[in-house]
Amino acid sequence: MAWLVGIVEGDGWFSITQNGKYCKYEFGIELHERDIQMLYKLKKALGVGTISLKKDQNKVSFRIRKKPHLKEVILPIFDKYPMISTKHLKYLRFRLNLLNNILYYENLMDYNPTSLTLYENVENLIKLDYFDNWLVGFIEAEGCFSMYKPTSLSGRRCPCSRAAEAAPSPEVRRTGLYNIATFEVSQTNQLPLLKAIKKRLSISSNPYVDKTNNAKLKTTKLDSIQNVINFLDKTRAKLKGHKRLQYLLFLKELRTNPKYTKLSVPKIYGKNTQI
Repeated sequence: MAWLVGIVEGDGWFSITQNGKYCKYEFGIELHERDIQMLYKLKKALGVGTISLKKDQNKVSFRIRKKPHLKEVILPIFDKYPMISTKHLKYLRFRLNLLNNILYYENLMDYNPTSLTLYENVENLIKLDYFDNWLVGFIEAEGCFSMYKPTSLSGRRCPCSRAAEAAPSPEVRRTGLYNIATFEVSQTNQLPLLKAIKKRLSISSNPYVDKTNNAKLKTTKLDSIQNVINFLDKTRAKLKGHKRLQYLLFLKELRTNPKYTKLSVPKIYGKNTQI
């Protein structure tokens, strides 16, 4: 379930909102509608929750609002595998009020950490015994495997939501300029987290922060791409949703692209997609 924590770190939330004079507690995850089957698998694994589809926004969400389900199912997971970004503080405030049975919004308690140390140290992060499985979940939420054509051909990247076609195009074969593989992961306000991911995956590029305060880690280097492949091949947790399909297409392109003949690309990516 560390995989689940990684997904929530990217695309989930713990919230307490006002409903009249009462508190409404909610745990949720929102993804693109193409991941609806993965969320149904999650619901089945947890045995609780509801799924709703926003067709006009191409979004699907998984939510839990019943307090007994939050206390008995969700809290034990996030207590065993604590989130490692600043979202953990929001979780602790949520947990504090839920366990103290705060009903009225005006009585909400603020969480004031006294001895909490967030994982700013890269070494401490990657030493966590659940970090690898957490990272697979985080890549499921915030990672991207893509192929793009060299600038001399088009200068336009393929969208992150789609991997390139499996076989090089006639234009690529004619010119000898082959699609370039890219791995990218990003998260707002989380540069220390990206530094830890860089170190764990042995990516040579350095993470950076763009103008919108979004921390990004991106690489096209062959050795770094190989390290990412090796990591995903060995981890117990596996990609399960649309990101799995994106990754499989990415691997297929690497096998047929002469630019990447030196890479060791697995013929099969782990079949176990159970949650």
